Amino acid sequence: MDMQPLQASFEQQEQAEEAIRKLAALRGDRFRMERAIHGPDFGSAVASAPEATTMNRLADELLTGGARVEAADELGALPPSAPFSLSARIPAEALEQARKVIEQAGGRIE
Repeated sequence: MDMQPLQASFEQQEQAEEAIRKLAALRGDRFRMERAIHGPDFGSAVASAPEATTMNRLADELLTGGARVEAADELGALPPSAPFSLSARIPAEALEQARKVIEQAGGRIE
């Protein structure tokens, strides 16, 4: 069976999960769902987030009495609109139907 790669993005996890269930019925395999995190690395928002300056200043005063301390957002905090990425392999003969499934679930083909 000729399998074709398919990639899509979704705004909500539930949308991606719905698409996975339907794509599995089309005999798709190798499903992978990830939450996309934008930025070059963890903690990169410290320098650009306006609340980070206030949080750094407060941490500085409370923890060290004036020594410089930097604090990032809560560990694992993600941007509120970080999309979910879905990749899968779909049989070539079901590819068009798989695209419709993704669109009906609220996703975008990439």
